[in-house]
Amino acid sequence: MKKCKYCGREISNSFEFCCNKCENNYTKNIEKAEGKIKYFIIGIIIGFLVMIYGVLSNSDFIIGGGIIVMGIVAAVLPFVTPETGALLGYQKSRIAGRILGILLIVVGIWVGFV
Repeated sequence: MKKCKYCGREISNSFEFCCNKCENNYTKNIEKAEGKIKYFIIGIIIGFLVMIYGVLSNSDFIIGGGIIVMGIVAAVLPFVTPETGALLGYQKSRIAGRILGILLIVVGIWVGFV
């Protein structure tokens, strides 16, 4: 069965969306997200560089800080792979991305402070 690209409901027809509302919401959200991709990439790069600096300076605190930065970026800007979007639908994949970002923050706290 084919799934709606926005809500993830199963659909039986050859369309990509279950209704016009889902199609409109998907289009609006994708257009908004396109402008934020550069911030996502910059945030991940900054978090990675902080983490590498922590490894080079042998500081668990700085390593944890880099992981936390990447987790915050993933929670605020939950971009996921196209495969995840196809599997879960756009809405649920964003929720999954946010949950994984929060888990990354928890791991950063654990690495840096525990």
